Amino acid sequence: METKSVVFEVKDFSKQSRTAVIAHAVYGNIDRVGDISTKGMFSSSWARQDEVSFYFNHNPELVPGKVVRTFEDEQKAYTEVKFGNWQLGNDVMEMVEFGVIKGASFGYETEKKDFIDKAGKKVRVLRQVKHFETSLLTVPPANPLAGVVSLTKQESKLNELKAALERMEHFCNNSSASDETILKMRDEIKQAKKYLSSDDTVSTPLITDGGTSMGELKDFATQLHLLTLKL
Repeated sequence: METKSVVFEVKDFSKQSRTAVIAHAVYGNIDRVGDISTKGMFSSSWARQDEVSFYFNHNPELVPGKVVRTFEDEQKAYTEVKFGNWQLGNDVMEMVEFGVIKGASFGYETEKKDFIDKAGKKVRVLRQVKHFETSLLTVPPANPLAGVVSLTKQESKLNELKAALERMEHFCNNSSASDETILKMRDEIKQAKKYLSSDDTVSTPLITDGGTSMGELKDFATQLHLLTLKL
């Protein structure tokens, strides 16, 4: 299963009915891994009534509620969810209200695709996918396949991650969420900060300077990506 993430956008969020409509995909743009999502790519899966799950950070053990329906317009695909009346459902609703949720994502399997040339680069165009799940994410994804050339060029993403971690800490200090959720978030914040502060990663020299190998950079990016998925 592959995953794709977008900046969090929610509409029709209601604490009274415990529902929200989440934009989980954006059409027509080249994403961080060089793919283009297209209108209608979910249609076959939705018509087959493939089961679509609702997860927290792509973790099938963390289910904050259920999918009510899926639909699309010309620009985006949406998942309407109902938050469960249990602790994780309550916690994630509070995270949405508090502004801690920073991304939405969908898990899928490619069924039909083709390739086009954009500015001399081959771009995969997704024409039909099987939609497995929609997730809410606490940290914007830092995808290690996004063409890491140097960590200097990743400064904006790292700063975005730092800001998200600060927001999560504020949430932990002021939230009425369950102890289990707070403890897990604090542990993952601690791990993320350890990676971010270990070697002043933002100022890591360019690969062409001989200071850092491509393998080391990809390894760091992979570690960062794994942390964002767990947070």
